[in-house]
Amino acid sequence: MNISIHFITSLVLTAVLWPFIGLYSLWAVVGGFLIDVDHYLYGVYKWRMWNLKESYHFHFTKEFRKTIRWGEILHIFHTIEFWIFMIAIAVISYLNSWVFTFYMFTITFIGMMLHFTLDAVDGIRKKEFSIRAISLIQWWQLMRRVKN
Repeated sequence: MNISIHFITSLVLTAVLWPFIGLYSLWAVVGGFLIDVDHYLYGVYKWRMWNLKESYHFHFTKEFRKTIRWGEILHIFHTIEFWIFMIAIAVISYLNSWVFTFYMFTITFIGMMLHFTLDAVDGIRKKEFSIRAISLIQWWQLMRRVKN
């Protein structure tokens, strides 16, 4: 999905949350927009593509889609394990009354849910589903099989 959509919807979510939680609502931008930094990190890891703009545009090319098998792409912040980590830290923060940490992880996670929902709707609309790994374990096992 176009990154500007993620940015705009994250700002809208921030505006909706602002009257209730003030500055904490800005964490929605981290979860809804900045989470896509893992696309860049994977581009650096896999193709040594250091230019942010080139890396972003490469993810939308047919060349990219042809060279990648399902599950081969690791966008670490888009994995189940990262979701579990975010939920666990939010719960631990709540139980220990760590207000800042609780809001930081909870609102970031809400932004992530918005982000993933938009990605899913976009995939359904285009009839083009994600080829990224949904789990670190899944990705690791696939990479082990490819090397053998």
